[in-house]
Amino acid sequence: MPPLKDIWARTRTLDAGYAILWFMVTVYPLLVIPHPFYISFPGGTVAPGYFYAPRYVALGLVALAALMLLLKRRVVLDHPAFIPLGLFVIFSMISGFLAPIPMTAWIGSPFRFTGLSTWYFCIILFILAYHTARAEDLLKWLSITGAVVSALALLQYFGINLVPHEPAREGLIAYGTLGHPNFLGTYTVFLLPVPVWFYLRSGSAMWLICSNLLYAALLVSLCRGAWLAGLVIAPVVVAHTVRYVAKKRRLLILAAVFALVTLLLLPARHGTLWARALSVTPQIEGALQLQDAAGSGRIFIWKKLVQLIPEFWAFGVGPDHLIYGGLMTSKGVVVDKAHNVFLEILVTMGTFTLLAYVAFLAFFLRPPKGGDALPFFAMVTAYAVQGLFNIDVVMNLPLFWITLGLAARAFSSAGT
Repeated sequence: MPPLKDIWARTRTLDAGYAILWFMVTVYPLLVIPHPFYISFPGGTVAPGYFYAPRYVALGLVALAALMLLLKRRVVLDHPAFIPLGLFVIFSMISGFLAPIPMTAWIGSPFRFTGLSTWYFCIILFILAYHTARAEDLLKWLSITGAVVSALALLQYFGINLVPHEPAREGLIAYGTLGHPNFLGTYTVFLLPVPVWFYLRSGSAMWLICSNLLYAALLVSLCRGAWLAGLVIAPVVVAHTVRYVAKKRRLLILAAVFALVTLLLLPARHGTLWARALSVTPQIEGALQLQDAAGSGRIFIWKKLVQLIPEFWAFGVGPDHLIYGGLMTSKGVVVDKAHNVFLEILVTMGTFTLLAYVAFLAFFLRPPKGGDALPFFAMVTAYAVQGLFNIDVVMNLPLFWITLGLAARAFSSAGT
């Protein structure tokens, strides 16, 4: 039976938990909803946004349904990762209660919607994913949706935008349905190991196509942090492929097609991709010299935020509170995120919360003992590496936590 028909046949026999997760990996990444509603918060009034608020509302409703289901099933939290996860919840909650502006702490800035409620919604989905036995089906749907998003991003790169968007996004090149090229970079490098693994294992043309669409979208995202994450996970995939995949020539075919895609995209848009690639080395040199402008201003942001740690080391300035700090880049852009997910947690929620989060992630950053756990290890590693340069957003964060839940089950089964 062809792969897509096989997936659909399995999906028709849904249980409630799987249906919720299926919605999140298949429909949620595509949600872009035009609306006329302005949002007022202590920092001012925000114009309608089609990418953040609708996803936050959808995430909250889905998480509520998932919570009711988990309570009904009386699930057992029997994985050791739940210990640091519980500490993360406790310490982040203390940070929320101590935060100057409770609405922002719990809901988040209207520009981001990454307050504590978003994190807790994701944790609920993590628990639900941990208790599903159909991880591979979910990964396949995740890849298919990723291919659709990537195709939309490629069209945007060539000047055809089929995605509803606000006027402020007119200047962006390619972002798919994620709202920003950096978020597209996070999404694609995070998902790419999945269709790659399916292709190397099965040789199906469908997964080869999905792999190349995601790879092409990763390139046109022009996100250097995501590119770096891709370079980190590539040798991991190759090393495990040699061990677990019987037909090694598939790896050569994949590499050849990736190279062809790269060559075709390099000269497009008057060499935009090529120019971006050439900027990597100067940016690295500038970062090593701690130049403020290096990393598109990230070094400047990191310097300023590190200065806050001595005063707010315990529980931070408050979840999603950086928007109130008055920090602006040299280009006049308000700094509301650290552009490093770990520094963001440290500065906004404190040392205890960060240590609990790192201890939790440590369960998933170990090389797997079984081949079936490889995609999860590669995905979590990719997300963590790109997170050194990018931010958590409501469009991608739930997908990451669902993957963590699937990974926890897969690693347990593999004896990792």
